Amino acid sequence: MDDLEEQISLYEAIIDVNYEYWITEHELDVDKEDFRLKVDLTYRMRFQKFPVGDEHIESRMDEICDEIGEEFLNQETVRKESAETTKLRERFLKSVEIFLRQKSMAYEQEYPQNRRLKRKDIRIIQRIDFMTDVIDDKNAYVDIFDELVEEGYFRLIEKGGHEKHDIFHVVEV
Repeated sequence: MDDLEEQISLYEAIIDVNYEYWITEHELDVDKEDFRLKVDLTYRMRFQKFPVGDEHIESRMDEICDEIGEEFLNQETVRKESAETTKLRERFLKSVEIFLRQKSMAYEQEYPQNRRLKRKDIRIIQRIDFMTDVIDDKNAYVDIFDELVEEGYFRLIEKGGHEKHDIFHVVEV
């Protein structure tokens, strides 16, 4: 086997080992060729040469494979967290709608009162969903509520004497 064939087999072995470690073991949905392409491009941009033909291929390839593997792993983690946050937001909005419907029937409220709630009502909704195992974190809805206020889903109508008595109008989207 000549020097070029040795380097090609070393290149393939490094790609295979790192793909196995970073992608297969972490059960990421990344094609081997996409992994190889990303590694190759990063290698060429950083060292201005293709891995095969570089005398430092082993140390440089391992370093770059680790970077790319971590990058794919981080992207997957962010994607999963984003999906979980989206589900939690949807669950929260559904719980708010159920709460408003029940409150309007109990107090015989009509529009616009049937679209209003206090900040402390969010804690009540949160407590109910936590106790019924709908959510895992007992403070899950507070941050989501604040984000939705900033995004315009809830509009502050009246400031109360204490923050928990602030009255919000649920904007229909």
